[in-house]
Amino acid sequence: MKREWRAVLTRAMVSGMLVGLGWMVAYSQEQKSASAAPQVTDAERKAIEKINTGANPEAKMKAAGDFMKKHAKSSLRPRVATYVADEIARVTNRQQRASLIQNYMSLFNLPEEGDQVRPQLIEDLLEAGKFDQALGEASQYLSRNPDDVTVHISVAWAGANQIQKQSASPKLVEAANLSSAKAVEMMEADQRPARFTPESWTAYRDSWLYRLYQARGLMLYSANDKTQAKENLEKSAGLEPYDPSTLMMLVNITNEEYQTLAQQYQKEKKDDLLTKALERMDEVIEWLARAVAATDGKEEMKVINQSSRENLESYYSFRHEGKTDGLKALIDKFRRP
Repeated sequence: MKREWRAVLTRAMVSGMLVGLGWMVAYSQEQKSASAAPQVTDAERKAIEKINTGANPEAKMKAAGDFMKKHAKSSLRPRVATYVADEIARVTNRQQRASLIQNYMSLFNLPEEGDQVRPQLIEDLLEAGKFDQALGEASQYLSRNPDDVTVHISVAWAGANQIQKQSASPKLVEAANLSSAKAVEMMEADQRPARFTPESWTAYRDSWLYRLYQARGLMLYSANDKTQAKENLEKSAGLEPYDPSTLMMLVNITNEEYQTLAQQYQKEKKDDLLTKALERMDEVIEWLARAVAATDGKEEMKVINQSSRENLESYYSFRHEGKTDGLKALIDKFRRP
């Protein structure tokens, strides 16, 4: 997923939380009320300052280790854990991030602490193809955080990608189906997690719901549930009308429906079957026109565009007495504004 959820879920954006450890020190120093301020010793303040001023994530992690050796029972431990987790989230190198996460989880070993970095760990494991390990971590995490839509999306998207490559294990397929269904349910109900602001949730939901419908469509098609697959793909196209992958899957499903009806008609010669077959052909024509419009001028989709255009011309001319007059207007109708 290219770390997209992290781009949305930085704590500063979703909750306005002040995470700088310098604030912790200032807070404890400036509060006049002993009951309101954490009881922090000079040694704790100095240890925190070393974390805060660490030159890089590794230095901050080392300082956090020193803090935990002497002050594991500090009232500021939760804030230290959150700060270090956020620093790890900013690291873009996967190997460096994996090492930091491993160190973090050995230091901050409470379940709620580990859960601050586990979503990133799950995503990294999925991207590395370590699916069994990722699913094990996801199972632990989701048992405590069943409504974390970002983790459900990570699992669902990884499963859809592997299904498309025809290399998904039954375990991954099952997990991806469950997670995609849960994520869709939350987004359809506009069930905003607490850590999202309304604005960030809207942006996240808009960027992912159509992809989840697409993923669900692919999974259902793979499981030979073509009716539900088509329904999900149509929902995806309703939200994002120009995605070539969705459009081509709809072309394939609709064309299969047409071919089945055409074969039935050839056997039975019933007028109602002919009517249904022609209606389905018209539907194929529309999806092909949409696919051509969406792929026109894209070099990487030149082959798909050419084959789609050839099929479109063949079907369109069949329905219009061998003529293609009006075909260009039909394609133009579906171009992105």
